[in-house]
Amino acid sequence: MAFIVSSLPDYVNQNSKELLAKSVFGADSVKHLNLMTGVKFKEAINLINTEVGLQERTCGWSASADVTFSQAIMEVGAYKVNASLCEEDLRKKWMNSEVMTAAGAEVLPFEEKITGEIVDSIKGKVEKLIWRASKSGGDLFDGLLTQAIASSAATDVQSSASTTYGKIKDVYMAIPASILDKAAIFVGVDTFRAYCQDLVTQNLFHYSADLDPENMEVILPGTNTRVIAVSGLNGSNAIVASDPANLFYGVDMQDDLEQFKLWYSDDNQEFRLAVKFNAGAAIAFPDLVVYDA
Repeated sequence: MAFIVSSLPDYVNQNSKELLAKSVFGADSVKHLNLMTGVKFKEAINLINTEVGLQERTCGWSASADVTFSQAIMEVGAYKVNASLCEEDLRKKWMNSEVMTAAGAEVLPFEEKITGEIVDSIKGKVEKLIWRASKSGGDLFDGLLTQAIASSAATDVQSSASTTYGKIKDVYMAIPASILDKAAIFVGVDTFRAYCQDLVTQNLFHYSADLDPENMEVILPGTNTRVIAVSGLNGSNAIVASDPANLFYGVDMQDDLEQFKLWYSDDNQEFRLAVKFNAGAAIAFPDLVVYDA
């Protein structure tokens, strides 16, 4: 049976935009954050903050309202993924089983599996970058947790609680009242699991400890605040709270330079993969972020 290559570019070409979108938008946290598109490198997030003072109603005019304009900067990194897939390596290591399962078929399904694995790997990398990227550590932008820790305006709870449940409660109590009705608490999946077990141990029988398995979130008992698991915080033990609308994820997705391309190189006698995309993160108002790290 011949090694069929004619269908390989067809699948990727027909689905390149979808594959790129899954790579860029598929990270766990993205659905919870404020999305900003069209970012090439650095882009200003224009912010407005108002403060009014109430006065006794008398004749005359005395201004007592301030409208403050400010900016936060979204910085994205221009990332790429390159891979070389040798036909002979595929045949030796993987292709035999695929050829057997596809006997008699006109198209071998291996390209979809390979690209699916690549997309999942990119999503995992982007998810971690969103929260924990560090320019000082060699990354192309600072993640949300990194920015919070670096900001003097964000609140560092430094909880002394001995349980995950206690630490999350301490973070909750530090959330500014102005965003309490909209705030969410983000933790790693590992921390989330420990928290759910702590709820069972607390025996809070009058509250539901059932979690939303699709979104990996649960309501903190006695509040309307969601505790949300995101894999980007795995292994950090960090707890981050804010209004999700205050946390931005930046991409481009409007430029022909971004791509997800797979082709057979006659010159190199191998398949080659090229993925290009932009990704970054920003906090609009650091004073509305509470964390324990």
